[in-house]
Amino acid sequence: FMVGPIQGFSVITGTRNFLNYLMYGKDIGGWSGGDLTQVSIMIVKYWTSAIIIASIACWVYLFTSDPSPDEYQTRRPGCIIFSFIAMDVMHPCIYLWTVGNDLSREELQKMPCLVRITSSRYWKKVAADVLLNEYTTNIFRYVGPAYNFMLPFLVFYNSYFGVSGGFTLVAVGAGH
Repeated sequence: FMVGPIQGFSVITGTRNFLNYLMYGKDIGGWSGGDLTQVSIMIVKYWTSAIIIASIACWVYLFTSDPSPDEYQTRRPGCIIFSFIAMDVMHPCIYLWTVGNDLSREELQKMPCLVRITSSRYWKKVAADVLLNEYTTNIFRYVGPAYNFMLPFLVFYNSYFGVSGGFTLVAVGAGH
């Protein structure tokens, strides 16, 4: 789910470099002119953030759109599946947003309450402490396999789970 934008960026960059070679004879043997690592990190950060925000928006739309019982029954499996995808990308997203946050406990204790609430460093520390700990990591580690185990049973609840599961299996492969 995360590699699509990176592959697109690679194709665009490679095409641009190849055209520069064909038109201007520029050497494309090595990278010059920027840091691809930082660009790739930014693409992944914003792409994973967009997936998580879209998953939340999916649930909000489900409950606020006043669907009929049939619409509700067909929309809910999509929200559930999208939520599993969002949980899949949550750890890399939180890690990329909080990496490099050097707020120590001593600094945290010295901060007044109003400064804490308005400080992005504080919220990054809170998010990292809540989501990047061993307990939460273990929960997310078993959610994906549990979903794949439950998928055959969920088909009896709603056939959409079977279609989505089959598509996921074909698109991403069994080793996902």
